[in-house]
Amino acid sequence: MSEFRVELDVRWGDVDSFGHVNNAVFLAYLEQCRSEWMSSVPCHWQEGDAGPIVANININYRRPIHWPARIAVTLKPDSPGRSSIKLGSEIRSVPRDDKQKPVLFADATVTLVWIDKKSGESVPLPTSIRELGH
Repeated sequence: MSEFRVELDVRWGDVDSFGHVNNAVFLAYLEQCRSEWMSSVPCHWQEGDAGPIVANININYRRPIHWPARIAVTLKPDSPGRSSIKLGSEIRSVPRDDKQKPVLFADATVTLVWIDKKSGESVPLPTSIRELGH
């Protein structure tokens, strides 16, 4: 599957007392992109008694984001396993003109694991989801 992209405006409320976007808000940006991506792909995210949970998030903060800014959050599914799939993401600036290059603010990997909703045990990844990672 190709890269999914969403553009967001940094809100004044995203900024903390240090004058930059709070580190926890980066996770909200990733979540926004992930939820829009999940809505856009023709998969059954809640097949039967199983569904995805976020099992791990690894984020590398590269540069602070200052307000005002427009950012692009990208997501690319990769590395499907038996019961999980990894989602690679980046948060970059949206250049205002052709002379500017995008600035990398953060890169992240999110691991989704499919579980049985009753037992909480991992279950095999649905075929429709597995195919997204190839």
